Amino acid sequence: MILITGGTGFVGRHLQEELRRRGTEYVLFSKRDYDLTRQEGAEAVFARHRDVGAVIHLASYQAAADFPAKHPAEQFHVNNLIHSHTLEAWRRFAPQARFLAVGTSCAYPSAAASLTEEVFLDGDIHGSVYSYAFTKRLLYTGVRAYNDQYKLNGSYIIPATMFGEYDDFHPETAHVAGALIGKFVRAVQEKLPEVEIWGDGTQVREFMDVEEFVKALLHLLERADRDVVNVGPGMGTTIRELAETICRAAGFEGRLRFNPGGYVGIKGKMMNVEKLNNKYQYRIGTDISKGIRRTVAWYSHNYARLKDRRKFEGAEAGVRGGAL
Repeated sequence: MILITGGTGFVGRHLQEELRRRGTEYVLFSKRDYDLTRQEGAEAVFARHRDVGAVIHLASYQAAADFPAKHPAEQFHVNNLIHSHTLEAWRRFAPQARFLAVGTSCAYPSAAASLTEEVFLDGDIHGSVYSYAFTKRLLYTGVRAYNDQYKLNGSYIIPATMFGEYDDFHPETAHVAGALIGKFVRAVQEKLPEVEIWGDGTQVREFMDVEEFVKALLHLLERADRDVVNVGPGMGTTIRELAETICRAAGFEGRLRFNPGGYVGIKGKMMNVEKLNNKYQYRIGTDISKGIRRTVAWYSHNYARLKDRRKFEGAEAGVRGGAL
């Protein structure tokens, strides 16, 4: 049995689907059921499911674009509560369970020449995400600390940027792949003449189909032993290449307008995945076009229902826990 925190979010919904396909039992919950920002909420859910064999910790309060720059204190407060309460409840009620925490590549040092697991804490974080990324470093440190003091078995997984169904597609809070899918589908549906793309198109990122990530996550759940592992394709894609791939998938025939003055974040980012490939004998595919086509088709089909949806609709940002 696997206990999933943040299981109702983007990654969590795909993880549920994969576990159902495999016939693996799991339990999940929403914030309405158990609020991890409150110690009693974390204790209650872990006490109820104290016999689980594994925990996958996805819960966090996060969004992309310039959201981290606008909400640094809220993200610091909420995420540190979620992570510290979850780790302590794991120790107290389910210490036998393997624990897999999902981090973020934006917590790597912004000036690092090679993003290998050994340098994860060795330098300053990019200023655009300094608070959110620090909370993910704190989570990594917490996993290590609970392993060391209480002899638990926790590992930390650092994923590349993901895309897929159920993602956030709103340009104010989405990661670049989701935001661009949202823009191109909107342009086709509403017959717009152009799509604006932030930056000059030369920024480099790694992109990964969320379906591939959840399979890698379950592969590592069985094998990782107090480890930290990058999970990604090990190959970068420029934003121009990503935009052109989405443009073709959406069937958009208008103009692409690059805006160098728009928010772009760090110029380039690509993780070293030698440990994943060699130690764990697992590889993430480098061709994103199939996954992009599937995601574009899904969002196009659901556009009328989802086009105006905001990630934190109906709640003040600081009182809400999110999920990956």
